[in-house]
Amino acid sequence: MKGSAARVKRRMKNVNCLSHGEQGIGLVCKHIAFAVDSGERVGFFWGDDADTARPDAWCRECEKTLVALNGRSTEGWFQEAAFEVCCAMCWDEAKAICGGFAN
Repeated sequence: MKGSAARVKRRMKNVNCLSHGEQGIGLVCKHIAFAVDSGERVGFFWGDDADTARPDAWCRECEKTLVALNGRSTEGWFQEAAFEVCCAMCWDEAKAICGGFAN
């Protein structure tokens, strides 16, 4: 994992969310972050990384791109997905809104 979200994830384990107060963090792709406000069901996939309160999560579009890599490096994929930090409760809400599909 590379990029600014990766650096934030290594340093930050909690965030002070305006809606939920002090919470652990998770990362979501830019498509999920935007879809939450509109209620769009863009799909919701997540990894098994357990070093934060919630694992990294991405949408159906990002999942298709990830699968197409067929084992090649995910560095560019991660950067293109532009993951954003959210609190664990916001992550749970995004999962419910965007589809809740397990990988």
